[in-house]
Amino acid sequence: MATTRKRRTPKRRATSDGGTRAVEVASAPRARNGRMLRALRLVHPFPALLVTAVTAGLVPIADPDASAALYVQLGLGMLFYQFAIGVVNDISDRDADAAVKPWKPIPAGVVSVERARLVAAVLVAAGLLVTATLDSGAWLIGIGGLACGIVYDAGIKRTAWSFVPWAVAFPLIPTWVFVAAGEWDALLWWTFPIGALLALALHLANQSPDASDDRGLGSRGLPQLLGPRRSARVSLALFGLGVSSAAVVLVFESPARAVLVAVTGALALVLAPRAVLFFGRDGLFGLLAASAAATALVFLSAV
Repeated sequence: MATTRKRRTPKRRATSDGGTRAVEVASAPRARNGRMLRALRLVHPFPALLVTAVTAGLVPIADPDASAALYVQLGLGMLFYQFAIGVVNDISDRDADAAVKPWKPIPAGVVSVERARLVAAVLVAAGLLVTATLDSGAWLIGIGGLACGIVYDAGIKRTAWSFVPWAVAFPLIPTWVFVAAGEWDALLWWTFPIGALLALALHLANQSPDASDDRGLGSRGLPQLLGPRRSARVSLALFGLGVSSAAVVLVFESPARAVLVAVTGALALVLAPRAVLFFGRDGLFGLLAASAAATALVFLSAV
């Protein structure tokens, strides 16, 4: 004789108001932590930390006997300057970001424009204060690098001259460190043309993913004029030219370093077609930025 099984219904536990409040209280720290992490994007941590690491890595190359104070001044000074540039970038781009990148801190409402301006001002002041006791020449070079970033953010990035601040600022990094250390070498003059090539490559790689959207929003910088694909291709060509130039110069100074630079550049170019697949949307920029940093450190270690 067939029997009919009764379907069991899961028991539901009633949640009291106190229980609801407990859940809310427990989730509040997680929400705050998530909000803080989103707010940190305002300072563009990856490029800022990368440039700061390169700066700190150049100090022992410029002066093996450098004091701890010089490391602190140049490292913190660069970090504050880079953070400030990142914040100004997001302030300047807030309207465009609201249309195409609504998840960024300002359009998402995580950080207000007024607070972002205050943060940028504090970071600039902190950078100026930390580096104030450097030699006057070094102090002014640091300000020059900061000015390049802010001028770029403030409007030049939307014009055909968008590459100029990058081309000027990139070679200023080793110049700043070596002048602050009171050292100079004829090889350093090569950092200006080679650095300009690498900087232009990074500029195009950085902007290529957004080139179409930015063009639609009125930007007419070099990446927008070239378009996404052509910007990526030209960035690789310029990167290859910059690395090749560095390798050729090093042949006469240090053949072993020339080989190392050439291998670093070749590896980056081999990985470049799959950079987005491996490293995400901004993978090409991240790959070329890391490779350019490695190239710079190897090149300058020959000084």
